[in-house]
Amino acid sequence: MADQSERYWRKPRFANYFEFAGAWLIFAILSRLPVDVSSNFLGFVGRTIGPRLRLSNRVRDNIRLVWPDRSDTEIETILRGACNHFPRVTNEYWSIQKIQRDQDTRLKISGLEHVDSLKQSGKSGILFAGHIANWEMVTLAAIRLDLPVTVVYRPFNNPLIDAYVRDWQSSTGVELIRKGRKGARRLTDVLKGGGNTIMLVDVRMNDGVQVPFLGIDAMTPSAPAVLAMKYDALLVPVQVVRTGSSHFHVTFEEPRAPQNTGDRNADITATMTWVNDRLSDWITQHPEQWMWFHRRWGKNPTRPD
Repeated sequence: MADQSERYWRKPRFANYFEFAGAWLIFAILSRLPVDVSSNFLGFVGRTIGPRLRLSNRVRDNIRLVWPDRSDTEIETILRGACNHFPRVTNEYWSIQKIQRDQDTRLKISGLEHVDSLKQSGKSGILFAGHIANWEMVTLAAIRLDLPVTVVYRPFNNPLIDAYVRDWQSSTGVELIRKGRKGARRLTDVLKGGGNTIMLVDVRMNDGVQVPFLGIDAMTPSAPAVLAMKYDALLVPVQVVRTGSSHFHVTFEEPRAPQNTGDRNADITATMTWVNDRLSDWITQHPEQWMWFHRRWGKNPTRPD
């Protein structure tokens, strides 16, 4: 077993053990149930309790910001869907091995020709997705198609929970590297060597680039564009749609080179605008499957005039 410094990203505190004990109890009970049963149970709990929580007001505000013409009924429908969806994702973390075992029936994959195109190009691939449906399915689909991937991840705040989630994720065959300087160096080696990585880019990044996201300017990570330009990598959009309790459709879209006219800042902006356009399109198709809970547009955002 790895020593503490390797297993935990920081030394666990007493509160972490208490929180982990509660999470472990839930896991011990629900993990013994069939995947669909535990998923449906948690979905019921989420859509029943979630809309009553204070955090749900942020979801309502975000939806109104993006779609001011939506009725209260439409907003509540999206909210209930998001509250139904999030606990199902949690369930699928500890069920990842079961899902991978049953992937022939649980995982439909489209766009195989685009994966072949990436392989035949001889270039590195930056597969990008968002916190839509269940992003871990991108990894399962890539592995199923013999496309090795390395994933840079942000650790959970609780180092005990983080260690166990990493164990589940690593069991799928993916290489995980923690976000930070060491992770950045490893990612550089991967892209230089013609390897592939997966990035979730629908998050706020204060030192990124400001481009539209769902029609509203948002600070967006520039790393996909910067790395693709620097290492001559291809950007591959990957959409995930939940089609059942723990059933998914993963679609690989056509690989695309970043814009590279020589005007670095303009090229980064243009490339990330295209990336956000793809994400916005996916979210618009299935708004209830996106994580509306975070401050994607910062505090007190406003619509453009």
